[in-house]
Amino acid sequence: EESRKNRANRQLADDIHTMGPKSYAFMREKLKQEDPNKEEPSKAKVYDASRKRKNGKSYKTNFDKTKQMI
Repeated sequence: EESRKNRANRQLADDIHTMGPKSYAFMREKLKQEDPNKEEPSKAKVYDASRKRKNGKSYKTNFDKTKQMI
């Protein structure tokens, strides 16, 4: 019962990251090292980088509205 309930709840999540087991701290540090001035990346930049898909893959929903709000 609990497994079915959790599966249904996961299907409701629209805004998921695609980083796998890597943490946001890892992503921030990677972006910081790639920056020519070694500055901390903004939350918007981390958000965008954490939701990139491989070529040929796409999200079920469109996140343009969310990106515009950032």
